[in-house]
Amino acid sequence: MDGSRTTYVLLGFLTWRPMSGYELKQNIARSVGNFWSEGDGQIYSVLQRLASRGWVSSHKADEKGGRRRRVHEITDAGRDALREWLCAPVAEPPPRIELLLKLFFGSEVPAPVSLTHIEAARTAAIYRIAHLQTIADDLRTRDGDDPRQEFWLLTVDYGLEVTRARLRWCDRTIVALGRLTGPDRGGRHADLAPGTASGTDSQQT
Repeated sequence: MDGSRTTYVLLGFLTWRPMSGYELKQNIARSVGNFWSEGDGQIYSVLQRLASRGWVSSHKADEKGGRRRRVHEITDAGRDALREWLCAPVAEPPPRIELLLKLFFGSEVPAPVSLTHIEAARTAAIYRIAHLQTIADDLRTRDGDDPRQEFWLLTVDYGLEVTRARLRWCDRTIVALGRLTGPDRGGRHADLAPGTASGTDSQQT
């Protein structure tokens, strides 16, 4: 079994139909892009590796305008590899959440700095909930004969539940940070302007 999750993302989408690398990129962005992203270079390099293993076959096809594109199709061996990976235990890498990392060290800057970050996260959560709800509503209005539809809805529902929880956390955190904005409650550098440290501009990395 391949250690690259990109391998199985691409194999999974190729179970839908043969696709070019560009079509794979577009379908990833429109669906699992809500919780999984892939770089363009990664997609094409992994497609080459899959072809060398015999997990996908590739051929050139004509398209409008006289141009030709390379189309990739999953093989029986590729489908077997995908199913093996789907049945294997889930490996969850530790999350990397910059918002929480900055909040963890928030005592080093004035409280309004952290408050600004949380308010921005709250706004983003509101927009994300609306976006996911639109996707869910669209899926529910489609013909229910597609066996994949219920699985797609379950992943959207996960996104909604997680984002609603994030929104509730933002509301509680804004209240808590509001109690830290009084005199002498803004952290070690409360006398400095937001975005500065030790009197000099700080650089985000």
